[in-house]
Amino acid sequence: MDRPARTGMADLVIALGVGLLMVASLLVVSAVSGLFSATSMEADNAMRLAEIQDYLGGQSWFDVSQARLGPDGGTAMHWSRLVDLPVLAITSLLDIFLPSEAALHWATFVWPPISVLLLVWALVTGARFLGGRETLVFTCIIAATILFRHQNFLSGRIDHHNLQLGFLALSLAFSIDPQRRPTSLAIAGAALASSVAIGAEVYPFVAVICAFHALDWALAGRVARRGAMAFGVSLAVMVTVFFAASVAPAKYGAVYCDALSLVTVSAALLGGAGLALAAASLSNASRPWRLAALGMIGLACALLLALQAPQCLANPLDGLPSIVRTLWLEKVDEAQPLFAARPNAWQEIPFMIGISLVAAIVSLLQTELGVNRRAHVLFLLLLMLDLVLTFQQVRFYAFGHIFAILPLGAWVASLFAGRPDGGERNVGYLLALAVSVPLVWGAPGLFLKSGSGSGPAVTDDACASPDLLAALDAQPVGLVLSVADVAPDILRYTDQRALHGHYHRNAAGIEMALRIFISPPDKAADLMRADGVEYVLACPSHGEMQMLSKAYPEGLAARLAAGDKLDFLTPVAGNESGAVVYAVSR
Repeated sequence: MDRPARTGMADLVIALGVGLLMVASLLVVSAVSGLFSATSMEADNAMRLAEIQDYLGGQSWFDVSQARLGPDGGTAMHWSRLVDLPVLAITSLLDIFLPSEAALHWATFVWPPISVLLLVWALVTGARFLGGRETLVFTCIIAATILFRHQNFLSGRIDHHNLQLGFLALSLAFSIDPQRRPTSLAIAGAALASSVAIGAEVYPFVAVICAFHALDWALAGRVARRGAMAFGVSLAVMVTVFFAASVAPAKYGAVYCDALSLVTVSAALLGGAGLALAAASLSNASRPWRLAALGMIGLACALLLALQAPQCLANPLDGLPSIVRTLWLEKVDEAQPLFAARPNAWQEIPFMIGISLVAAIVSLLQTELGVNRRAHVLFLLLLMLDLVLTFQQVRFYAFGHIFAILPLGAWVASLFAGRPDGGERNVGYLLALAVSVPLVWGAPGLFLKSGSGSGPAVTDDACASPDLLAALDAQPVGLVLSVADVAPDILRYTDQRALHGHYHRNAAGIEMALRIFISPPDKAADLMRADGVEYVLACPSHGEMQMLSKAYPEGLAARLAAGDKLDFLTPVAGNESGAVVYAVSR
């Protein structure tokens, strides 16, 4: 039987304490790991910072393109400007006390740990809806084991993943309100709209949550009427607001499959408003009529998508050139399948999916037993979808960890509470708590850990140290060929242009760079001259260069990695890590 949410001062103290503890832990881990340094930023975070700097430098709010990335014309990025708002707000606050550059620097390092509070709020809310204080306590314990050093909340991680996790969790938490209060479901719809506006990779999860609320109304009828109306209206209105706030009016009619655009807002308006209208007018009708109404709304949305954006029915990455798919996309760590061959798979695979599998089984059993059935149905749907997506691309495992916290917290709490007849508490809750912690699943793999990856990691700053970038910046402005990871640093610290980076809309630049790197030197020289490449930043020890060298031992990358002198490349500067800036002879 569903249990109503209960709030007490002790619950608020627990929630606030856990939130502050997580922020403090993330800041400490970041400091110890050296993440307060601007040079420690990973490529996507550095590119996000470059985007923020461009805006502060006068670039339009609606323009998130990188004019100096890729071949002539630049690259129209698919990122949302809305993600920049927290960093810009904190920068404005700190700018009162610090120089502008220092204010931006510290904003990028304090915001990610602070953003974990959104996720903690979501988990605490969901725990209250699932049960009493025991559920809240064990939810916080499990969450703490996952979040205390979560990579998406460490300093400098200003990319969109932290907000995505937070808003999805918030939508999930308010969706499971057993009383289906309009306020709760309106917050769920607004949070879901926020995740839609931030990035397209969450669309499958968005579809599941929308379908859940629609079917919940169709099956429950009048009981779910006001909640379904609130959810539909909130989703439709907020997606429209975010669309107007982040898309230039001149591009209102454009359709993009990888970002918030006309097709997204049209589907949200049709689906959300359609659900609200159906709930308002048909809640007293029979179940078949309600299901028929949903079928009509679903058909209308499908027709809209087919007519407005048929290209979005296919995987947009399938349109990438074959060389880009095989030598770039398939080599990106986060885009690899779960069972792809890689070092330490026996440690990583159980860590990634262990608690998601346990949570899915728990939700299935709780659904069969009728314990918080409505909530556990949603948990099960999201967890099963996440497992399917994680099998295809490992980056999705982080969502599964977040989805698993609430059902696992409620499960452990139920075992801790003991038998209904007042008998002795079952110590099995300790085992349940252990299998609810990702680190426990990854621990056995430590004994099988491969030593192949034990060498020193090559970081981007080793490939593009400040002195190397300064030497590059001193040269006349031109197009630079480098490994993809270094592109954001080239844009941030020099006036030069970068040929390619890890962004699928930069497919032309990626293809051009790969063809040059794998071609024999003479052909590579011709390609560079034809494509306007004027500088090469070679980093022989970088993983990308090593991979291309092994795959094409006669190619330019292999010759550069070997340190061979090539008559069409003139060294400009180098550093102790072996990275060299060359000027291309015209």
